[in-house]
Amino acid sequence: MLDVELIHKYNYYAEVHNVTTKDGYILELHRISGSDRFPPKPGKRVVLLMHCLLGSSADWVILGPDLGLGYLLSDQNYDVWLGNARGNRYSRKHISLNPDSRDFWLFSWHEIGVYDLPVTIDYVLDHTGQSSLFYCGHSQGATIFWVMLSELPEYNSKIILMQAFAPVAFMTNPRSPVIQAFAQNLQTVEVLFATMGIFEFMPSSDWLRTSTQLLCSETNSMAYMCQNALFLVAGFDSQQMNSSILPQYLGHMPAGSSARQGFHYCQLVNSKSFRQYDFGTIENFRRYHQMNPPDYRLRRTKVPTVLHYSSNDWILNVTDVERLASILPSVYKTHLIEMEDFNHFDYIIATDIKDLLYNMVIDFINKF
Repeated sequence: MLDVELIHKYNYYAEVHNVTTKDGYILELHRISGSDRFPPKPGKRVVLLMHCLLGSSADWVILGPDLGLGYLLSDQNYDVWLGNARGNRYSRKHISLNPDSRDFWLFSWHEIGVYDLPVTIDYVLDHTGQSSLFYCGHSQGATIFWVMLSELPEYNSKIILMQAFAPVAFMTNPRSPVIQAFAQNLQTVEVLFATMGIFEFMPSSDWLRTSTQLLCSETNSMAYMCQNALFLVAGFDSQQMNSSILPQYLGHMPAGSSARQGFHYCQLVNSKSFRQYDFGTIENFRRYHQMNPPDYRLRRTKVPTVLHYSSNDWILNVTDVERLASILPSVYKTHLIEMEDFNHFDYIIATDIKDLLYNMVIDFINKF
C-alpha cells in the first residue's frame, strides 16, 4: 500500500505533487493537507519531513494516526509535506535518463542536498504562500540539510527551525559491524559493484516487499532474523521493536538509493571528516582543484537547530554528535533520548516514540 493510500485510509487528506530538479530528476512529494478535524485551509504553518537513506515519505505515516509524526503534526493543524529524495521508489524518474541505466545513478547525497532539497523547499513555499517552514530530517534527511546550507546559505532564511533525528554529519566510529565492513573494504566494494553493474542500491520491488512481509510476520518462526538484521545495522533494542509493524515497515523500506550514497557515508567513516564526495586524486583536482574533497561549511548554518540523538545508535556515535554541536553556530538544544537501548531506526518505528521523542518535537515547533 502506498503511503498516500495509508493517509486516505485514516481519513486524512493526502495530495501528490511532482517537482523537477535543475538536473532533471522528477521528485514526488506527498502532502497531508488536513483531516476531518482540521480541514485544509490557506495560511497553515508548514512542516517538511525528510527521510533517511533507503527510506521514503512512508516513514512518517507507517505507524498510523496515534504514533506517526505526519499525522501528529496534522492534528496540531500544521500543513505537513513529506519529501522523497531522488532514486527512491517515489522519485525514480528523470526527464531524459532511464532509471535502469548507469547514468541515472551517478549521484550521492551531495546532489540531494544541492538540488533536491532546495527545489522541494521552494515548491512547498510557493504552493502554500508561506515564506518559511519547519524542517525535520532523519539521518540522511539531516545530512542533506547541512549540505544545502553549506553550498546555498541563502536558504537559512527559509527555515524557522530544524530538528535532526540521528544527525549524521561526522561518522568517525560507527559500531555497526556491517558499516565497518563496508568502510574498511570500500575500494574493493566499489570495484565489485562497478564490475557487476550495480549502481542502484537495494531497490524497492513488489517481490522484495511481498517476501519480507511474509518472512517478517509475527506468525513466522523466522521473524527474529528480520529484527536481528536491522539490529546489526542500527543497534539492538528488542524493547522498542514494534514487531507488529515491522512487516509493514519492511514493505516500504528499503525504498532504494544510489550505491554512491552509501559509498559517500563510508568515505566519511574513513576520512573522519564531513566532506564532499571523493572521486580520487585526478578527478578531485578536476572538480575541486585540490587532492582531497573540501569539507562542508557547517558554520554557514544559522538556523536554530535541535539535535536529537541516542547512546545506542550503532550508526552515529555520541562523540560525533557532540563534535557537530560544537561547530554548528545556532544549536538551540541537544537532546539525548532517555532510553539506553534506543537505536537508529527507533526514530521511525519505536513502540513508545510519541512519548520518547515526538511530543518534544511538536512542543519545539509550537514554541517557534
